[in-house]
Amino acid sequence: MRITLGATLVAAAALLTGCARSRITTEIKPDGSWVRTLAFIGQEKKEGSPEVTRTAEETFTFPAGSQWKSRKESKGEDRTTIFERSLAAGESLKGDLSVKDDDPSKVKLLNEVVVSRSGPGRIEYRETLTWKAAPPKTTNIKPEDLADIKASLPKSLATDANARAVAEKTSQLALPALFGPGDPLLAVSLMHPDLAEKRASQKIGGVLLKALEEQFGDKMSLVERRQVARELIAKTFSSARPSQPDPSAGPPSGNSSGLTPLMFIVKMPGRVVSTNGDTDELTGEVYWALFPEAASLKPVVLTAVCEPAAK
Repeated sequence: MRITLGATLVAAAALLTGCARSRITTEIKPDGSWVRTLAFIGQEKKEGSPEVTRTAEETFTFPAGSQWKSRKESKGEDRTTIFERSLAAGESLKGDLSVKDDDPSKVKLLNEVVVSRSGPGRIEYRETLTWKAAPPKTTNIKPEDLADIKASLPKSLATDANARAVAEKTSQLALPALFGPGDPLLAVSLMHPDLAEKRASQKIGGVLLKALEEQFGDKMSLVERRQVARELIAKTFSSARPSQPDPSAGPPSGNSSGLTPLMFIVKMPGRVVSTNGDTDELTGEVYWALFPEAASLKPVVLTAVCEPAAK
């Protein structure tokens, strides 16, 4: 994985075409019992349609066991396989969401989810996503990357060591902005790269300023830090105006699983008192949108707590 936002965005256009995705819904009842529904959506591979890189079956390991009820649905080109299971309060599930690696015999992401009581009159949903593949290579910095960063730094600080440190810190900050949870910039960038650039500034600009302050202290003024942060974000996006790939060029080389969109939805039986997700005020649902790579540096934990409505 390249450390720059630009390189990742350029690759995303091709990788998002013809990919499978999953929508995971957890419906919680007032007594704490819950229903888990997993929808795996993809397209069938057909002769003359190279844009379908992997089917849903090739992207995910489907849940198994008699506890699961399954059915299939079709809509247009999409083929959806749905699994549903009921669980008691306090029960947990592990690995019902399993995303395969480029080597389909291996797994790159596994989950664990539990719904339990978290105190008097409260119910908590907690889901942990753990990366199982090799960690991203954040140290593979190309000379042109270092040159761009050095050009943004004040001359007195424009060394290879400083540029490398800034690049690694930018990578760590950019990862959640790119892959989620929240509004993953990879998805936004395909349709509106200028908006993606503004979202990047909004999401990581302040944290990047703090990182520059910690690294350089009073050697760089606030005005200089702001200028460097703006240039770092703008440069990486200016070279990344992704376009839809040409189907005649064929699928990506190798056995790449591409990028796999994941949506987690929780339906709660009362007022949501705390969550690290987004709340849909119309439906009352809490949701998280992300790609598996969001968990590649550390586990991603999704949480929501509610107070069930009084009978």
